[in-house]
Amino acid sequence: MTSHKSDIQTLAQLVLLLTALQALPAIAVEPPQRFSTTSASNDTRTLPKLIIGITIDQLRTDYLDILQSRFGQGGFRRLMQEGKVYDQVTFELDHPDATAAIAVLATGSYPFQNGISGEFTFDQETLRRRPIFFDVQYIGNATDGYWSPRALLSSTLADELKLASMQTSKVYSIAPNAQEAITTAGHLSDGAFWVDDKRGNWCSTTYYKDFPFYVSNQNSNRPLFCDAETKGWDSQLLTQNGVCALSPYQPCNPYFTHKFQESKQVMYSWIKTSPIINEAVGKMAQLFITKGRVGTAESHTDMLQLTFYAGTYQHTAKEVYPCELEETYLRLDQTLEELLDIVDKQVGLKNTLIYVMGTGDTHKATDDILGLSLGEFNANRCTALLNIQLNSLYGQGQWIEGFEDRQIYLNHKLIEQKQLQIDDVAREAAKFVALFSGVDEVFTAQQLLHEDYSQRVTRIRNSYRKNGGGDLVIILQPGWNLRLDDNSSPQPQMRHDVYPGPAIIFAPSLVKAERIHTPVEATSIAPTIAKAIRIRAPSACRALPLF
Repeated sequence: MTSHKSDIQTLAQLVLLLTALQALPAIAVEPPQRFSTTSASNDTRTLPKLIIGITIDQLRTDYLDILQSRFGQGGFRRLMQEGKVYDQVTFELDHPDATAAIAVLATGSYPFQNGISGEFTFDQETLRRRPIFFDVQYIGNATDGYWSPRALLSSTLADELKLASMQTSKVYSIAPNAQEAITTAGHLSDGAFWVDDKRGNWCSTTYYKDFPFYVSNQNSNRPLFCDAETKGWDSQLLTQNGVCALSPYQPCNPYFTHKFQESKQVMYSWIKTSPIINEAVGKMAQLFITKGRVGTAESHTDMLQLTFYAGTYQHTAKEVYPCELEETYLRLDQTLEELLDIVDKQVGLKNTLIYVMGTGDTHKATDDILGLSLGEFNANRCTALLNIQLNSLYGQGQWIEGFEDRQIYLNHKLIEQKQLQIDDVAREAAKFVALFSGVDEVFTAQQLLHEDYSQRVTRIRNSYRKNGGGDLVIILQPGWNLRLDDNSSPQPQMRHDVYPGPAIIFAPSLVKAERIHTPVEATSIAPTIAKAIRIRAPSACRALPLF
């Protein structure tokens, strides 16, 4: 009876509640909101139609700041004002060259992981120096030589885009030199193109399957450097008030003229250190956009990897050709402005992500030019004396196989025949080499691969090629140059006060404009770009994204 009465009371309360609700004014209830078309995490329309990766060899941030007032509105100035700019990108490497630095930027890893320690390596089968991308299985396309990216042990950003798109993205690389084009193209790109040193035409390797008709037409219809071969390089953009902003402590001649040598190989090598090569790369990139329709598809994202040069003429000291360096920056600015204009017309900058990376100043010291060189380390004499020392310790034999990139290669077969331990022989060799004048430190492969190491050793380890590196790594003292033999020219070593280059991410619809002065490591750039375009970081990358 009690339970029944309670149910009646509950029912009465519900009736009163419903009556009260009906008396309330109508309330519009919105359906659940979907993510808007501007959501970067839920709508593929926020992905760029075109990604342009621009690597500029020797680009320095301080030079960009010094020349800011002379730049146009649509090149460097626009990229730096509207992009996210990291002022100081540092490379934890010991004496890197352009190839090693570009590989770090493309893979987000150091040579110890990615396998690219420099332009050349020592071939332990032939006992000779060879280009690091030399591969007899793939012949050149419109060039001599044999090339492939198989020495690259990591994927690149270009590779990861191809994987993410199931090979639908069109990806191409354009650069002055083979090693730069192959490094940024990676393993899966459709094509990699560079300028042949002998003929001055665009070329590639049969490893990559695509050689578009407009590239062939460019080679046949209008030779690439036909004007430069006859006219040379005449100054166009004169310094202000006769003072070179990049070298204010010395007089300079703004009215310069350089005639390239008649020797074809020397001529094209010198052209590659002038603004003429940047203009050629820029015009080829425009052809891929206009003729190749790169970046115009609605269904997938395409990529262009471009490499430019912002170093000194003939790779000399800045003090030798200061006005030439200034003009190189100013004309590169014009080249970038023209490229951005074409991209805006054909693809739309709002549909494009552009990232610019500089290798910083990796040029060698100029102490020899200034008369400050303290001495020369002769590699040939060192290895000859070392062989005599090892003969006295272990018996007669050819104990040294070769010397390359400040590394000594021991004869492993002979060491095995003598039933010796490679680590024991390497330690004895290191003790002897450390006694030579000009030698600062000597490290064995065992030390670099397995033992505890300091921050100093870490830089050397990062620079070391784990598969194919030497048994001894020699570090010279400051002011000492390397001479391979009595007949070769000295090779100045790099100063340790390297000027950093920038990293710029230009994508106004995705990344806000900002300038960051805190130094960042070069290995962080690749994962940052990968996250921005929503692909995986390259396979050897261990660094975290910057944002």
